[in-house]
Amino acid sequence: MTVPIGLEIMRLPFIYISTLLLMALAIHPADAQNLVHNGGFEDYVDCPVKMSNLNRDVEFWNAPTLGTTDYFNQCSKTKLGIPINFKGKQEAYEGQAYTGLYLFAPKDYREYIQAELLETLQKGHRYRLNLVLSLSEKSDGAVMDFGAVFSEKHLSVHTKRQLSSAILASQTMKVSHAKQFSAPGFYDDKKEWMQLSLDFVARGFEKNLILGNFKSNGSTEYLNFGKGKTREQGYAYYYIDDISVVYLGPEYKPNQSYVLNHVNFDFDRFELQPKAKQSLKDVYDYLKKNPNLKVDISGHTDDLGSEEYNDVLSKERAKTVANYLIRLGLQKDRITSKGYGNKIPLDSAITDKARRKNRRVEFVMTEFVDDE
Repeated sequence: MTVPIGLEIMRLPFIYISTLLLMALAIHPADAQNLVHNGGFEDYVDCPVKMSNLNRDVEFWNAPTLGTTDYFNQCSKTKLGIPINFKGKQEAYEGQAYTGLYLFAPKDYREYIQAELLETLQKGHRYRLNLVLSLSEKSDGAVMDFGAVFSEKHLSVHTKRQLSSAILASQTMKVSHAKQFSAPGFYDDKKEWMQLSLDFVARGFEKNLILGNFKSNGSTEYLNFGKGKTREQGYAYYYIDDISVVYLGPEYKPNQSYVLNHVNFDFDRFELQPKAKQSLKDVYDYLKKNPNLKVDISGHTDDLGSEEYNDVLSKERAKTVANYLIRLGLQKDRITSKGYGNKIPLDSAITDKARRKNRRVEFVMTEFVDDE
């Protein structure tokens, strides 16, 4: 049997490839990067002395409206200290600082906080917003409504009332609809911190985060503790700490073809490039969270070389990706791989750039049916 030219080149690197994949598995970061500046409010300009001091005393955070949000720090000897302050008693969730704001007050008075993110969020990718909050002891009631808005730039709205849908829609920049945290009940714990989490898919403009209650008093779910005040007279004041936005990965749609980022191969090779590992980790994580899906992998080459040789090379590229996903932990029966040679180019131009673009791997996720 005559071995096609170049096939021996492809047979040699298997030990090298296995070593490379094992090394890649060992160096995943333990925690995703927090995209929120100063999410624990530990960085400050001055130790708090007077109330309504968020804009004045905290690094990276400010209020997007005329609402007078407060900042608390253990260093303060005034009513803005920790754990004792003018709204009650609460230790910091971690560190020595947190912020405080009204989520419910007479005449729709509201307070908010906002901060610029470390980077603009990627369109079509998934993120998770996390934070903790605790109801202050001197609150008259509790709410179920707390949410987040994302915008292109910092908001600056001349109002003390809620940031309604109409106000947000009237801004000259791109602003998202308010995304509500899913509340299992009223946020009524005055002793322990309550953990909130919200997963969402970015639209690609989000660079600024705003937090608060975006509903009017009439639309807000409010629990009156019966302290002698009516609903119209009641206040709900909350401490907030440990805010983070972390990247979860792309949002993949079933039956749609995707080109794997950073999985463009060198000429005549099928080893994975170092940057490819995160793209494949994203695919694995998504499949792990969606056990009803399987993945079909296709390998492709440029137009150089014989058709027979390119068919073999494209199959090896698809197998390399499939084997990597298996090493990460994906079951073999949820993966298929196939090579198409140079039959389906993304770019038909006769240039080095086009050829590199065509040396790729694509995948499609489809419904998985377990035969057992």
